[in-house]
Amino acid sequence: MQATEMLADRISSSQYDTIPPEAREAAKQAILAFLGVTLAGTGEPLAEILRAEARAEGGNAQARVFGTDEQASTSQAALINGAAGHAHDYDDVHTAMSGHPTVPVAPAALAISEHLGRSGRDLITAFATGVDVECILGRYAGAAHYADGWHNTGTLGTFGAAAAASRLLGLDRSATSQALGIAGTRAAGLKTQFGTMCKPLHAGHAASTGLQSANLASRGFSSCTDILEASQGFMDTQASSASLERFARALEVESYTQDICFKYHAACYLTHSAIEATRQLCQSNAFDPNDIEEIEVQVDKGHLRVCNILEPGTGLEAKFSLRVTVAMAVCDEDSASISVFDDALTKDPDIVRFRDKVRVLPHAQPRPETVVLIRTRTGEEYEAAVNVAIPMRDLDAQWAKLESKFCMLSSPVIGEAATRRVVQACRSLEELSNIRDFSRHLGQGHE
Repeated sequence: MQATEMLADRISSSQYDTIPPEAREAAKQAILAFLGVTLAGTGEPLAEILRAEARAEGGNAQARVFGTDEQASTSQAALINGAAGHAHDYDDVHTAMSGHPTVPVAPAALAISEHLGRSGRDLITAFATGVDVECILGRYAGAAHYADGWHNTGTLGTFGAAAAASRLLGLDRSATSQALGIAGTRAAGLKTQFGTMCKPLHAGHAASTGLQSANLASRGFSSCTDILEASQGFMDTQASSASLERFARALEVESYTQDICFKYHAACYLTHSAIEATRQLCQSNAFDPNDIEEIEVQVDKGHLRVCNILEPGTGLEAKFSLRVTVAMAVCDEDSASISVFDDALTKDPDIVRFRDKVRVLPHAQPRPETVVLIRTRTGEEYEAAVNVAIPMRDLDAQWAKLESKFCMLSSPVIGEAATRRVVQACRSLEELSNIRDFSRHLGQGHE
């Protein structure tokens, strides 16, 4: 078998019982976290525009648009929920795919599961399968795919969504290969869109396109079945560092879902280590922030093309500014709050004052940590190095953190009672016989 067929074989043969327990638990956590950020994103202008477009298009009511009383076709729901889930850039990440694993996969899997009445076990299996595919392809593609300007969440996420949907539709290896081929020719997402509505659109597009690809394959729609490895195929055209050796090694890994890293700041993940290091220095040392002369932030050079907007003018742009997010940490602004990232933040005199003291530099030698060095007017120096991209292994502690975050994001939209029910449903997701019983709690203000 070649690469595409080998991946299709893994997808079509995946089973709940063969997924490691820690991966199943992390899958439930990721779905809860996704629902929280999606509910919080439903009021964003981009989500409202997409809902208006879906209403104008019309379509069968097959799956819920989360945080509303509306239903749409499965592909429309996946598009809207996926985009809303990435609207605040508050969703999880995975180093193996260099992107956001849940936000393309979960909306596709949830929409099909609701429409077809699939079980919680089916959903967990499909979700973990989709995440595995994204991560395997991330290893296969290598660093150049992202470095050249592709947004992995949009590109690799399309394959992940297609994999999850194929599993829920029960496609065999041959049909799954077709679904991957259809997905590969439609996968898209450019990093130049970061800081605009199109970045979250990448996630929704991946979810919707992946779902449609599996549906088309289930109806007999044809495609090349070597989309990954073919000459002028996906890797040949979009990943100059692609390696079949890395693909083979990645395919041997039993599961990737347990290595999802969750976000606790509502900004680009590449700013989080700098935020944490700055907070650590401000909290553990006695200097007066007003005595700060300069803040030097040393990062991997790849950060400079992602989150180094020097003088952002909008709250959305501020999420991609190391200078602003470090200034927020100095000023003790709550970067866990989605409401703090508004346009007024970028004009706040204290934020601007400290922003202009921040210099962002690439590491002289590659290293995973972000280093923050604070120099005061009196010549003192304080330094901290932090790397947040390390998965948490205490899953009970992670549940507590994620439930707190979910409740903060969800309660204003669906109410406290429904929020509690969703938490409990996610905790025991494997016991649900029908996802429809779960999704009904996700409408606006339902107590």
